[in-house]
Amino acid sequence: MRRGKRLTSALLAAVLIMSLIGCGGTKGDATTENATEVTTAEATTAEVTKEATTEEVDLEAMGNLIVNGDFSDGMNKWDSYLNGGGCEESVSNGELQVKVFAIGDVEHGVQLFHDGFELKYGAMYEFSFDVRGTMERDFDWRIQLNGGDYHAYKTETVHVTEEMQHVTAQFKMEEASDPAPRLCFNLGYVKAMADAGIAPDSIGEHTIWIDNVSLELIDADGIIDDSVEIVIPKVKVNQVGYAKDATKTVVFSDLAEDDKKFTVIDVASGEAVLEGDISEPVRNTSADEMNSNGDFSSVTTAGTYKIVTSKGEESYEFTIGDDVYKDSFKDVVRMLYLQRCGCELTSDLAGDFAHPICHNTEATIYGTTTKVDVSGGWHDAGDYGRYVVPGAKTVADLLMAYEKNPDAFGDDCGILESGDGVNDALQEAKYELDWMLKMQDPATGGVYHKVTCAVFPETVLPQDETDELIVSPLSKTATADFAAVMAMAGRVYSENGEGAYAAFGATCLEAAKKAWAYALENKDVRGFKNPTDIVTGEYPDGNSKDEYFWAGMELYKATGDTSYLEGAKEAYEKVEVYDGLGWMDIAAYGSYAALTSENLKNDDGAFYAEIEKNFFAVVDEAIATSKKNAYMVNKKEVYEWGSNLSAANTGMLLYMANDIKPNEEYVTYANHHLDYLYGVNATGYCFITGVGTLYPQRPHHRVCEVLEKCVPGMLVGGPNSNLEDPYAKAVFTKTPVAKCYADNPQSFSVNEVTIYWNSPLIYLLTAAQK
Repeated sequence: MRRGKRLTSALLAAVLIMSLIGCGGTKGDATTENATEVTTAEATTAEVTKEATTEEVDLEAMGNLIVNGDFSDGMNKWDSYLNGGGCEESVSNGELQVKVFAIGDVEHGVQLFHDGFELKYGAMYEFSFDVRGTMERDFDWRIQLNGGDYHAYKTETVHVTEEMQHVTAQFKMEEASDPAPRLCFNLGYVKAMADAGIAPDSIGEHTIWIDNVSLELIDADGIIDDSVEIVIPKVKVNQVGYAKDATKTVVFSDLAEDDKKFTVIDVASGEAVLEGDISEPVRNTSADEMNSNGDFSSVTTAGTYKIVTSKGEESYEFTIGDDVYKDSFKDVVRMLYLQRCGCELTSDLAGDFAHPICHNTEATIYGTTTKVDVSGGWHDAGDYGRYVVPGAKTVADLLMAYEKNPDAFGDDCGILESGDGVNDALQEAKYELDWMLKMQDPATGGVYHKVTCAVFPETVLPQDETDELIVSPLSKTATADFAAVMAMAGRVYSENGEGAYAAFGATCLEAAKKAWAYALENKDVRGFKNPTDIVTGEYPDGNSKDEYFWAGMELYKATGDTSYLEGAKEAYEKVEVYDGLGWMDIAAYGSYAALTSENLKNDDGAFYAEIEKNFFAVVDEAIATSKKNAYMVNKKEVYEWGSNLSAANTGMLLYMANDIKPNEEYVTYANHHLDYLYGVNATGYCFITGVGTLYPQRPHHRVCEVLEKCVPGMLVGGPNSNLEDPYAKAVFTKTPVAKCYADNPQSFSVNEVTIYWNSPLIYLLTAAQK
């Protein structure tokens, strides 16, 4: 497995970009003779030692670090978080007024917070505020890490009385500089209450007023500049490698004007095997860089290589061969196994990530006292919720990958069922399907949307989330997605399984039919919304016509019954987006089912033609956009939450198009999207944990954060220019959109992982290995 590969001296031992405090930010002088971009960052993949330097700071100019600490601008910059408590906050007479209805049973049951300031290593600070209340009680204030274990840099308990009191404290920042900490007022059930024997439910409704919140840097003499200079590689390659016959394109960024040639070097011999021309550079506004490229497709001999420009810029080492993705593919598939819920993961298979059975208690159906067994399935992401909608996408991708290339999986993927004679793709998909079957209401056929606790868990291992499990209400989106993927499973298992697996296929198909009937009866019901007292992932969808279209087409493909075709046609008329392979916009699955059905041309040739026209219009647009993109992917000027999902989905879409109308251009650009995920992108990262040379090691994933070890094979979300978490807002304000990525668990909007980001990557890798 290619993990933590040693870097050449020309690249330093520090090619760690973008984990940063200022990702993709300022350019400076390189620390080697090779002119390269330099930014400040936290060392992750490789440590960089550097003499600590003091930093000069103008204290007077900095002033109060807490924006709107006097509440003169209302609630601007202030927000609340509830974990079992209840409150209503407002500004009254220039003070923050918090009406507390219930405190919950944890210290952050009611929490007021403020983001948007920075703490510097070695600095001395003074924090102060005024507070009073309608009753005597204790609460805690904290200035804390905003992620991971959320530990406090400084915290104190305050005893509130009816008299306004001024609270002040000084502290020194003894840890690494933090560009995005959080100030909290924890008004829940704090330790001082528990120590005094005060029960949470004995604290009645009350009001607390807070004013004049201030955090000032009072002594800058001890500040140490703990940033690390790191080198952004200017030569971008797929960090794992390329198949012998693949199109191979290297992308360069910001080369010197007279850097016009590149050489492919055989690492073993040190000999040049190809000299090529570098194209004329073009401006890439999304990355704020000049890009050029070179082609080395003619290099087909198996081996390990690197690319060096005429001015000495180097790529990471990569391989060319027949099975370059074999090891990383198994990690990417095994990620699903390591996300399994409701079973023990043993150390012989899961290694450091073993854990006992988790979430195996019965769950309460929301709004009732009924308890049901919904154990099993996969943890969705960095938390431990289980959701039908993204689960359906994940299973669909896995089954389509199996149909694309079953030999890529075999029976040795390192999961519990490996070695039993059944393809591991079918085994892993069945684990989630078994759980989904439990989520179907036997009385109506409708499907419950999700099972979670009321709130997201703390940063704990899965077995340590022990709050009550709640099954959220039936939803038409979950029901339609369920019908679609169960129909697909019914067909795949019946056609490819024997004995119990063939019988399982029949079970899935009957469940799909029952769900379809419920979906038709409830198609006018609004989409799912979280109940007011549940704050876990919502997966809402205002238009479920694409899910109905997909379900109808899969049932038609599985059964040949034209009544399902008629239902699909009715839904298709109101589909708004034809390119969806996500959890919300999902019509492309239905289109693929339609265009690969044996009888549709005969049963309804006009409908087939309409679907084909719309499907390939999306494909053609994706190709056109990719040709205009310096990194040859279907991205424009916006990088959204989960941008790596859209890259993987486009690659998948192009391979699906090639199944219907073979076209070498589809395959070439599908592989460019795979190259992007493996390192040919503006950040220089391979976005799969533990794979390649420069890769994420600190994802937003509770198991990884608690164990301080990273599960390999997880695709992180990737650049997100919408700045949707406090860390991103703090460090990316001047960052080019294509570089808004940080390998930091605090930045959940760029560095979380999910099962349904891995699943299209699984499909892409099976296609690339065929």
